[in-house]
Amino acid sequence: MNMPADPRNDRQVEPRSPSRPFRIALLAPREEEREELCDALQVNGMGHELLVFDDADQLFEAIEAASINRAVRNGGLPNLLMIAAATGTRSTTDILTRLKGTATIKAIPVIVFCPRDVTSSTPQLYQLGAASVIRMPLQFNGLIEIIRVMEDYWFKVALPPPV
Repeated sequence: MNMPADPRNDRQVEPRSPSRPFRIALLAPREEEREELCDALQVNGMGHELLVFDDADQLFEAIEAASINRAVRNGGLPNLLMIAAATGTRSTTDILTRLKGTATIKAIPVIVFCPRDVTSSTPQLYQLGAASVIRMPLQFNGLIEIIRVMEDYWFKVALPPPV
């Protein structure tokens, strides 16, 4: 029996073959969100190098160290920054302001994941330079799909900024 072709197959993007794996820096102060995002990234299994931070100061220290060592160790800076918005010692807007104010990394795309019930800061996050603001889905399968689409776009379609 002939089955109709799956229309989703027509939209598949051919993966680029990067000369080195992409580096993703994830800042997620809350353990639950950090684990969910890490698990969703690993499920898609694209072999990225994932740098995980639970504190903004750790992230900024790592970025400074990578910027200083960039000439020695090519590729030390991330290709993509992800922030799981949470209340804590620093607000997401403060973190984004500092990231986008740092010359060596201001061109790196920043994806902000927000709780479902928080939308009031969305316009401000975009004004500060967020590439995307994404609501955390209710179910893990929804997060896996969001990460898959995000990876297809940022790592297969878009040209990453030089780092």
